[in-house]
Amino acid sequence: MLGLIQSGGSFYETLTLLAFYVIAMLSALILHEVAHGLVALWCGDPSAKFAGRLSLNPAKHLDGLGTVCFLLFGFGWAMPVPINPQNFKNQKKGCILVSLAGIAVNLLLAFVASFFYVLLAGKSVWENLFIYIMLFNLVFATFNVLPIAPFDGFNLVQSLAPNSAYVNFMRQNRIITLIILVVVIYFTDVLGIMQNWLCGLFLDFWQMFL
Repeated sequence: MLGLIQSGGSFYETLTLLAFYVIAMLSALILHEVAHGLVALWCGDPSAKFAGRLSLNPAKHLDGLGTVCFLLFGFGWAMPVPINPQNFKNQKKGCILVSLAGIAVNLLLAFVASFFYVLLAGKSVWENLFIYIMLFNLVFATFNVLPIAPFDGFNLVQSLAPNSAYVNFMRQNRIITLIILVVVIYFTDVLGIMQNWLCGLFLDFWQMFL
């Protein structure tokens, strides 16, 4: 965010970039959570629907601290949609599909946005919107694929092996979980490597056709 403000462009250009930034952030967060709720409903659990969480209204999804972190640091979180696995027609299958839904939607959004970015690169200011959408969705997808509570990757591992030693350890050691998360974010480049690889993969794909 600070990089945008200090970009050296005109006030109008900076305001446009800020608007694109916010749109990209909101689309990544909201559609991720709506995807969880829709897949849960498809699997038999209406909890998200009854809670009004299938809406695209940002007020239904945004977490105050998570939103501030996203605006300032480029990563954050929304309020998780309520899910009751007891309502699933097939509990294990439902948990797996719901865990994968948000990540899948973020990757799909990033892939589609990469097409428009390649199409518009160097031709229109709108290319900035699509590069932000691609990057935000890649950030959100890669964060959530981590097998660390409370991310979707951990929920997936928990669905596949609910009584494994790893899952039990993560459940009982929240402080250690937080430490692992901080180490992954600030002292390794795992997420950056994943994001750069996916970004290059998507862009290279579309550049073969455009």
